[in-house]
Amino acid sequence: MNRRHTNKRILFVGEGQETEYNYFVGLRNHYAVRLREMATSVSVARGKGGNASNIVQHAVKEAKKFQPDWKRGDRVFLLLDTEGVGRTPELPNAEKLAEKHKVEIIYSSPAFEYWLLCHFDCVPKSYMGDCAAVVRHLNKVWRTVSKEDYNKSDERVFKRLSGFLEKARFQSLKVDLEYVATDRDPVKQNPSSQVYEIVARLLGTESTEICPLTGPWTPLIDLVVVELAKGMAVPELKGEVVTWKPI
Repeated sequence: MNRRHTNKRILFVGEGQETEYNYFVGLRNHYAVRLREMATSVSVARGKGGNASNIVQHAVKEAKKFQPDWKRGDRVFLLLDTEGVGRTPELPNAEKLAEKHKVEIIYSSPAFEYWLLCHFDCVPKSYMGDCAAVVRHLNKVWRTVSKEDYNKSDERVFKRLSGFLEKARFQSLKVDLEYVATDRDPVKQNPSSQVYEIVARLLGTESTEICPLTGPWTPLIDLVVVELAKGMAVPELKGEVVTWKPI
């Protein structure tokens, strides 16, 4: 089958009941046209919370219901917080379980709210102990998009932030590249969030932007494949700005 006409399916499983679920349902609905262009369909499942292994076990159950076709390129992502140092001892066993069942963990440290914070100017880069610390920073700017303080159950969370998605992608990638520049793996660094990577998988990236993922990329309008590295400029195609998608 021509890969241009293969509809790849992606499942997102949140850590908890509301925050990640509401954000990605909103993103999916807002970008319905782009997702069709990307030949990608998105499902979102709520989490149940608990310790890291319990969260992964729930994601495994959701993945079994989702019935991914790995050969087609379907993927299952779990959005997981590091919760500062408190969850550190739980993560090795949770990661082994996730790897066994092909559930890909996307970390935010210390919490998913740091990704939300990246939608605003001057994102903080100093250590944050836990989710409450991130929310304190978030509430300093949240009233620019809402009449109330940030609420984890806000069903309109993506709609409030949709106009700043490119800023969030750029700022969170920039934070990671600063870690890389000092020979540190960005994953689980406090603060950081790799949510920008899965947004790139959903929506692609434009020529002249900074590449968010190392690997093969292809433009939506051509069959050429180019190897790109995270941090390099995404090339034009024959002198034209185009949308590229990771393979």
